[in-house]
Amino acid sequence: MRGVMLVLGGLFRFFGRLIFTPILLGWMIGAVLFGAMIGALVATPFIFAFFDQPPGESVWQWLVFGPFIFVGGVFGFQYWRMASGADAFFGLTGDSHGSARFANRKELKKLQREDGLLIGRNPHTGRLLRYDGPAHLITLAPTRAGKGVGTVIPNLLAADRSVLVIDPKGENARIAGEARRRFGTVHVLDPFEVSGMPSAAYNPLDRLAPDSLDLGEDAASLTEALVMDPPGQVTEAHWNEEAKAILGGLIMFCVCHEDCNRRTLATVREYLTLPPEKLRALLELMQDSDAAGGLIARAANRFLGKADREAASVLSNAQRHTHFLDSPRIAKVLSRSDFHFSDLRHRITSVFLVLPPNRMDAYSRWLRLLVSQALQDIARDAEASVRPQSGETDAQRGTQSLRTPTLFLLDEFAALGRLEAVERAMGLMAGYGLQLWPILQDMSQL
Repeated sequence: MRGVMLVLGGLFRFFGRLIFTPILLGWMIGAVLFGAMIGALVATPFIFAFFDQPPGESVWQWLVFGPFIFVGGVFGFQYWRMASGADAFFGLTGDSHGSARFANRKELKKLQREDGLLIGRNPHTGRLLRYDGPAHLITLAPTRAGKGVGTVIPNLLAADRSVLVIDPKGENARIAGEARRRFGTVHVLDPFEVSGMPSAAYNPLDRLAPDSLDLGEDAASLTEALVMDPPGQVTEAHWNEEAKAILGGLIMFCVCHEDCNRRTLATVREYLTLPPEKLRALLELMQDSDAAGGLIARAANRFLGKADREAASVLSNAQRHTHFLDSPRIAKVLSRSDFHFSDLRHRITSVFLVLPPNRMDAYSRWLRLLVSQALQDIARDAEASVRPQSGETDAQRGTQSLRTPTLFLLDEFAALGRLEAVERAMGLMAGYGLQLWPILQDMSQL
């Protein structure tokens, strides 16, 4: 008896899963429909005969056809659930195998609004879809798929908010630059003059104050953007970290001891390419500096304490990562500051970073530098705005920044490489009034 019960239990579990598991439904639909057609042809005479029989004499027909009717009803219900999206409508879908899916009609209807970022068009009604929430967005589409004309340009023409745009070809600045002026100030940073518009400039060292307690952290954020860790090359980690250390010390020395007109990254590059005897004299001068809380002296001690071969490798690595600063065009757009990235929080400002694709490999560090600085400046400004100042009311602090988040339209996002500032912004900075929209060609670029 126990063996019979085990067999019956196994059969019950098998047929239960076969009938009620939606995963199996996909490949069973064809077989069920085929069986239904054959069954209809066979059962038709019996159905007519059923109505000719008295009720008491048709019990056998119920016993024979009842299970088939029940099974057919179950399959029909499961097919309706799958085809109509009823589970998603009633919130019954699980996420055991992931939560990604296409939006249903109810969700699409919520996006048919008059304000927000343009994200697409409803295929059922043809109406535009807009998103005005705080979450970050992402666009994945192959080259020549219309990412610019379908995503970037429509939002630049319509978005009544501050934006920072990576513009690889200068097309966005040419098409939408003048139109953005009706919202506020427009700055186009175009070192290679491909947009046909006058180029603005931004000097990352202008925001570093010699007496600031955050000077070391600010210098470290610059070195993080300058030194690109090659993906998968763990052997480079030591040399890159040491290059960051000496670069940070030289940046702090430049900020604390140079005249205002020489506080630029071009001066730091000049330090790195000094003749050996002059570079050693500079490092010894740094050892005697007590500025930046002694961080400058520590950086010099760290470098001078290395063996000659290791020191030469570290210096060579630092020179390699700053080679792009030798370009007079790049040095020019880094020589002064025509604006501050914190302006994007307080008034509608548009910043276009223009770098042609054929120069992306050589000068992508310039993009990394500015995107990193923009994220850090906006986050710092947001933190400062919530700290009460003397004689300032809560209402006054609340009106100092824009209500809409600053949009970062990051075309050719993969060219930035791994950047910790972007990773932090994706996970933690939505509350600081930042909204990132990276644009890539496929998932492998993430």
